[in-house]
Amino acid sequence: MRKIFTLVILLLIFSSTSFAQAKIAYVNMQQLVISMPEAQKAYDSLQRYQQALLKDGQALVVAYQARANEFDSLQEKMSPAIREVRLRELEQSKNNIEEYRQKMEQQLSDREAKLTAPILAKAKKAISDLAAEKGYVCVLDNSKDIVITATCEDLLPAAKQKLGIK
Repeated sequence: MRKIFTLVILLLIFSSTSFAQAKIAYVNMQQLVISMPEAQKAYDSLQRYQQALLKDGQALVVAYQARANEFDSLQEKMSPAIREVRLRELEQSKNNIEEYRQKMEQQLSDREAKLTAPILAKAKKAISDLAAEKGYVCVLDNSKDIVITATCEDLLPAAKQKLGIK
């Protein structure tokens, strides 16, 4: 689907302008974003957040294991009614751990989106500005599955320079 979309865009570009006038460049957005200092800060922040969430999740697991061990050692002395109640409590604890894991994944995903959105916007703006400055009608992201020909210019070095990245 991505290749079809790219092909349609290229056909539109080439049909509206003569081939000699159409200037196309490429950039590896993933490499550009990774090289930005704020991306490393965002990654570090996300790692700290993940560690805090994992610590809380580990506390739930430790509490569950303690209850399960206690149940295993005392279940022979329990009445059937108490045993059933304790089993339901253990099952509920297990469900709580799974719910926490799912919420943690969602929170991490949300935090990652929040942290990376301004970084991606800054990189896209730099690429857009460079394309306008250099007269490119199209800039392709070659970090995805797109074939780049030898007649295209790589904007990664210029984008890094524009963003002040060495």
